[in-house]
Amino acid sequence: MTWQPGMPIITAKDHADWQALRRARKLEQQRQRRQRYPRIDYYPSAKARVVIEAVARTRRGPDSTWSAVIDALVLGTSGIK
Repeated sequence: MTWQPGMPIITAKDHADWQALRRARKLEQQRQRRQRYPRIDYYPSAKARVVIEAVARTRRGPDSTWSAVIDALVLGTSGIK
């Protein structure tokens, strides 16, 4: 790689080198993000979906996301029994 961060992109090779560096950085960021946030595939039943949506509608801000509602239900902090 001849191109270095902070240098102007002048030639087609510089552009290709920049694209390669950019892609490598994005892939590394994705790997780090996936390590921090494990993926859990969850498809609720019809009854569970109704409960999750009902709880989400009663909340505001970041607590109204499905993830926050499921966390609250699992941890027993939602007030629903």
